[in-house]
Amino acid sequence: MSDFDFVIIGGGVTGCALARALAARASSARIALIEKEPEVAAHASGRNSGVVHGGYNQKPGTLKARFCVEGNRRLKEYARSRNVPLAETGILVAARQASERSTLEELLRRGRENGVPGLKLVDGEELRGLEPNAAGAQGLHAPSGASVDPEALVRALAEDARQAGVSLLLGEEVRRLEERRGGFDLRTSRGAHRAKRLVNCAGQYADRIAHQLGAGLSYTIVPFRGEFYYIDDKKAGLIRSMIYSVPDIRYPFLGVHWTRTVHGKVKVGPNAVLALGREAYGTFDVHPGDAVRMALDPRVWRMAASAEFRRLVSQNLRSSLSKREFLRQAFTLVRGAEASDFEKGPSGIRAQLVDRDGKLVDDITIERKGDALHVLNAVSPGLTCCLPFADHLAEEIS
Repeated sequence: MSDFDFVIIGGGVTGCALARALAARASSARIALIEKEPEVAAHASGRNSGVVHGGYNQKPGTLKARFCVEGNRRLKEYARSRNVPLAETGILVAARQASERSTLEELLRRGRENGVPGLKLVDGEELRGLEPNAAGAQGLHAPSGASVDPEALVRALAEDARQAGVSLLLGEEVRRLEERRGGFDLRTSRGAHRAKRLVNCAGQYADRIAHQLGAGLSYTIVPFRGEFYYIDDKKAGLIRSMIYSVPDIRYPFLGVHWTRTVHGKVKVGPNAVLALGREAYGTFDVHPGDAVRMALDPRVWRMAASAEFRRLVSQNLRSSLSKREFLRQAFTLVRGAEASDFEKGPSGIRAQLVDRDGKLVDDITIERKGDALHVLNAVSPGLTCCLPFADHLAEEIS
């Protein structure tokens, strides 16, 4: 049995950033990061859009708002220092109808309160000066928006942690957890470990890890699949940056948008399809164990009881089953492309936390129980927030 002062479960962006921060804060501590896959960033952290968000969507006063603007600045600095591919393109939110102006104004208010630099409303002429092929009569421009290579970012964080003495235990799945006097016993697919303190950064499995230790019992995680289409490279010049639709701010999803990646590719998406499995990346994938758990969970039924939520699910399911419907949404934002220009790309899973009332939790959610800290909700903009959020977690657990 290996003994550690700290064990972090989960090799996504939050876990790797925390391992790096904790090693810097407690340089003499024995620290391990356990990840069930043979590589870091195998799931949500490596399958997202790679957007470095500006910080205008987040409600002032939330943890997301607290960490996003600082995270944007620090993440770009870190990417430049570690040669992680970075494209500082800015973000444009395009309003396609007059009724969306009030939401743009609310996003502007939030952004200014959160301290987003350079944020401003633009009229149709300014909008097309920024993005000649964008549709819309007005927009919100966030010049601080950017994109990174998410896999390269997480690998760099993990390597920093390893260089600082953290043991990276990859390809090792946590099977059982028990709290003992003075620490925790972990049984894994490769052996046993003991930890004085534990941080659960297991992403889409964070609730199940927490429940083993009597934490997070009010919550469950519901998986939503985000699907993407990539445009032919010959049409990649249609956009210069990232173009978003005006979001429905009642929900934590931002809708289908256009993203120019750090490698010059252009993709549209993601939608938000209720998935029948926490790793159900394919359109028709069903993981029976996960599906049965969802069907028996009263929190899921309460979530599904909302007529507005059912409408959202139905709309996203149609976009999943029909390329034409998916791209219809994309073509309301940008002109000049046809359905034949697109091929479907890899999907990701959003681990969406749902509370006991069936409400989708929008903010970062952390629960402490004894010497264990459980990160139950760190979805978008979790990647943008990762560096200041990791410092916060390191301070809380050390």
